[in-house]
Amino acid sequence: MPQQTIILAMSSYSDFACAIKNHLEYHNYKVIFIDSTSETLKKKIEANFHYPSLKTHIINTIRKIFLFDFTYKAELKEQIYHQELYENTQKTLGNYNYDYTLVIRPDLFSIATLELLKSHTKKKFIGYQWNGIKRFPKTIPTINLFDRFFVFDPLDVNNPEYSQFHLKGMSNFYFDMYHPQPVPHKGLIAYFVGLHVDNRTKALQTCAKALIENGVNLDFNIKLRPSEASKAVQYTEQNICLIAQNISFEDNLKHVNKADILIDIVNPIHNGLSFRVFEALYYRKKLITNNSYIKNYDFYHPDNIFIWTEEKDLQQLSDFLVRPLISIHPDIISKYSFANWIKNILDDSPYKEISVI
Repeated sequence: MPQQTIILAMSSYSDFACAIKNHLEYHNYKVIFIDSTSETLKKKIEANFHYPSLKTHIINTIRKIFLFDFTYKAELKEQIYHQELYENTQKTLGNYNYDYTLVIRPDLFSIATLELLKSHTKKKFIGYQWNGIKRFPKTIPTINLFDRFFVFDPLDVNNPEYSQFHLKGMSNFYFDMYHPQPVPHKGLIAYFVGLHVDNRTKALQTCAKALIENGVNLDFNIKLRPSEASKAVQYTEQNICLIAQNISFEDNLKHVNKADILIDIVNPIHNGLSFRVFEALYYRKKLITNNSYIKNYDFYHPDNIFIWTEEKDLQQLSDFLVRPLISIHPDIISKYSFANWIKNILDDSPYKEISVI
């Protein structure tokens, strides 16, 4: 069978873009990557910016002085960015057409660039929105461009506001190119990594306190953006580590391999299952989460996954910690692998169907 080609269009801000590209290549796809958030391009525009015309310069001045509106210059830079991204994409794609295009976070692209990507797609033009549509409303005008459009939040699938779009639910997955390599250690270790989010600070603190009271060692890592340095005081548990840099994809797997328990604290802006859930499934770790939607999935078992939604629920944590991990059927585990996930996304049979519930 000839190698299939795929355009992967998404942000390069995190290691996920590189990981997805590597996994597509691992599963024998030829990948053309289009970066929606090119830092190189942004720096070039910043360094060379000039007003397109005297009129735009005057408009910016009037808006600043009389309306106290300082956004116009940023809007101009964004317009220039999208125009140059369109031109760079045109050069990258050349005169070739590709079997598939997968766009993750289509709200980061202009409609013109999305239409360009679609014109170079032979089989299916596919969109996937992480983190919920309401958080990124610019997604909505892009949906009808796609042959298939996926969301990972069950509330988006069932939202009557979006019924006209025929959205398909698709959970996250685990990266199957890597294999579990448990690291010997003493005592129980619970691992959490994530960005600081104001609305989940209290839940993190509460969970950390309960774990410490049950003799569990914490490997908690909270990334604070430079503008959030003052929020460090919100974390009163001394065993929570505040980090300035993201933990790399490879280092994250080292933490996962060493841990006994993975911690998932839901971001209040959506109800989809995080990658941490599927890492727990694949790496055979216990999971503690406050996302009650996990009960609806076929891999859920109360001996493996502890769900708490109120502080009093954590009083049952000690019983959960002493119960042995229950084996999940290999067919269920493989269902959530990247290999099966991408086949679902592309509708490339055979595959085990994945959905969100």
